[in-house]
Amino acid sequence: MVGAVTAAVAARNSLVQEGRDYASRALLTAGREPGPNPRAQLRAMADVLRRDRRLEVSLRSIQEAPNWTPQTRRPVPESLLSLWPWTDPASRKPVFQTMEIGGSGADVPILVVSNRLRYEQQRLNVTVRLLAGAVVLMTGLVAGVTWFVAGRVLRPVEAIRTQFAELTAHHLDRRVPVPRTRDEISRLAGTMNATLDRLQRSVDQQRRFVGDASHELRGPLAALRAELEIALAHPGDADWAAVVEAALGDTRRLQRLTTDLLLLARLDATASAGLPGRRPVVLGALVHDEIRRRRPPDHLSLRVTAEERITVYGHHSLLARLLGNLLDNAERHAAGCVAVSLTHDADRRVALLHVQDDGPGIPPADRRRVFERFTRLDDARTRDTGGTGLGLAIAHHIASAHRGTLEITDSPRGARFTITLPTDV
Repeated sequence: MVGAVTAAVAARNSLVQEGRDYASRALLTAGREPGPNPRAQLRAMADVLRRDRRLEVSLRSIQEAPNWTPQTRRPVPESLLSLWPWTDPASRKPVFQTMEIGGSGADVPILVVSNRLRYEQQRLNVTVRLLAGAVVLMTGLVAGVTWFVAGRVLRPVEAIRTQFAELTAHHLDRRVPVPRTRDEISRLAGTMNATLDRLQRSVDQQRRFVGDASHELRGPLAALRAELEIALAHPGDADWAAVVEAALGDTRRLQRLTTDLLLLARLDATASAGLPGRRPVVLGALVHDEIRRRRPPDHLSLRVTAEERITVYGHHSLLARLLGNLLDNAERHAAGCVAVSLTHDADRRVALLHVQDDGPGIPPADRRRVFERFTRLDDARTRDTGGTGLGLAIAHHIASAHRGTLEITDSPRGARFTITLPTDV
């Protein structure tokens, strides 16, 4: 539209100049030849000029034009053409060109030639209509192309929206379609699918956790109920001291299980919100305190090598629980010795805490699986020793909450758990 208006204004100025030049050329080409009768010559020029329908010609005298200066030509101030395409060409003001022809006195003849710009106005009307039509056509064309291109661009977005709207908690296996355009929309779809993958894994893990927790709680509850029902069915034959002792054992197991579940829930919340209230913790002192607190079986020995003055930042109770869970696991599977070592890697600015036993070890295929909840590689033995299958999962969560890692590293014999904790803030 701006281009069309600019072109129309330029065409109007050009046509006004063309109309003035046309009158000037017509006046000059009519010419006059020297002769004894200037008035007759002027009349002859007027007759020639009147043949041109674009011009209006008249003869005047000095008396009719008192401000006329002899031997000059002058244009009247020009009149602009109208940009309104339905303007009547007959309404245009003329552009004047005048000429004085010889003589002196009050009756000097003057030839007045005017171009009323009717032809120019007609041409300008046609030009403006063509420009207006071109603007309408181009606007429609651009609108159509934009609509078509936008539709093609947004079609994958609509497909993504439709598929995403159909997702529910029971259909998390669905994924949004990824277009092959390799643009922002395809990257958006890929990011959404990656998010859905993580969400599905989280929901599946939660479902497994709920199922496993229900199963673990159902066992001791069923045993407790059976013991009490049997004792009540035969109160005279029941050894009430043994019944109470067995019930107390099941109750303690339920208490440990619920405590571990609550701790895991708190650690899950900490993973997204961050670990608040961190304080400096001297690892060497923590290791020695945990070793002194423990009462291992007679056949089992504990060896400790720890560098002093290694400080990390975190929660003392959680770090003690981390080491305690690893020691419980090591004592449960060790044949005769559990070794604990604490070193400092100055280059990496981390503390390395190793807990190793001389038991059967863990196969490489199971080294990641043991950190999952309710995972037991030796299920019967773990149940007999009172394990809940949550100790290593809790230890792994505590290490992650302290911006560290817990992994199983290679060792000549048994299983070696390595904790890596940053020593900087």
